[in-house]
Amino acid sequence: MRQRHGFTLVEVLVALVIMGIVTGAIYTLLNTSQRVSLAQAEQASLQSNVRIGSLVVPNELRELNTVLGGTVDRNDITDAKPDAIKYRAMRGLGFVCQAPGVGATELRIAQSTWTGLRNPDAARDDLYLFFDDDPNDDDDDTWLQVDVTGASLEADACGAAAGYELDIAALPVAVPLYTPVRLFEEMEMKLHEADGQWWLGARSVSGGEDIQPVLGPLTEDDGFELQYLNGAGAETADLTAIKSVRVTVRGLTEDAVRAGGSGALGRPEEALVTQVLLRNSIR
Repeated sequence: MRQRHGFTLVEVLVALVIMGIVTGAIYTLLNTSQRVSLAQAEQASLQSNVRIGSLVVPNELRELNTVLGGTVDRNDITDAKPDAIKYRAMRGLGFVCQAPGVGATELRIAQSTWTGLRNPDAARDDLYLFFDDDPNDDDDDTWLQVDVTGASLEADACGAAAGYELDIAALPVAVPLYTPVRLFEEMEMKLHEADGQWWLGARSVSGGEDIQPVLGPLTEDDGFELQYLNGAGAETADLTAIKSVRVTVRGLTEDAVRAGGSGALGRPEEALVTQVLLRNSIR
């Protein structure tokens, strides 16, 4: 009868050692793969975040008007700081459907001509009214700023057609038919701290809103930088001289990661720089 032998103790120990080595290698591989995947996901989110910021901010600023031989009140930038900006953001454009005279306190805009993000809102909006005193003189064209105290959509505001009726401060001039009207609200964008991190924050100054995070996280000291340039490309603090704005958005990952799955924990950073030429800028 043939005897059957089991594994010896040495063989069992060798097998356990080999199994431990293989298991450790598999664990290391899986752990490294997880770290790499996490780092890649954080990096992709960071790049997307910065790209969005470099699109959204310039798009918001691109509509701003610069001064054409006028006063600060006709510049859409009302406050310029290295990490914050206040500005008059355009919210709609329409054309007057009736011709009010000097001292009038009501302005009517045809709904069919209105183009904007939303309807006029007296709690947030004021308006610019185009005024051309002499059609033969190009130098006297200007946009008059007028306060809005009330706004409603009426079915018969423009004869038989619907339109917006705006209650306004008394007009200093007579307004011809089909005069362009641009509504705006004052907005603010700034580097803002919330929940222990830094963000691009925004708010409606006209609406009395609190600052709200809209993009981030960003780096603490230089996550949102603005440089205000004159026509020669030099930095300026004079609101009437600003012709373009250079915007830097510098983000970092939300969580600490190990680049490449190994090495020390850190929060990678990435930055994009864009330059916006303000509307009506002439170099």
